[in-house]
Amino acid sequence: MHNKVDHRFTYEELEWNHKENYQPCIKLSFFFKKLPNVDDDHFQMHYNHVHSDLTIASKGFNVYKVQRYVQLYQSPEMKEKIRSLGMELLDFDAVSTLWVKDWDSWERFSTSPEYAAALMPDADHFMDYKQSGIKVMAG
Repeated sequence: MHNKVDHRFTYEELEWNHKENYQPCIKLSFFFKKLPNVDDDHFQMHYNHVHSDLTIASKGFNVYKVQRYVQLYQSPEMKEKIRSLGMELLDFDAVSTLWVKDWDSWERFSTSPEYAAALMPDADHFMDYKQSGIKVMAG
């Protein structure tokens, strides 16, 4: 059981007695590293242009109603800034987050023929998933 701290809320909608801000989606975040032989410019360009185009153009993206697709690339400059601020760096180069309505939607999208034929082979051009893996967080 959560022990509530004594806190004066600024925003009424965040008070203890209000239900959390529930969004009826599952958010899947995929953390990964770039291939060691791929430079940062190529990684960012390929990830932001080719891979995102293949993702949202795939039939399954719309058929299985992927609600949102967000990419975040961590540049060398951002990594250095994090370190200079004394923060611990998450050891990944990028994260892709997909919002799906339910687990069935994700399973259908990720097992669709297009996903297997386009997205994972494309990952071979820039992602180090075979050695480093892809770490996933869902919520």
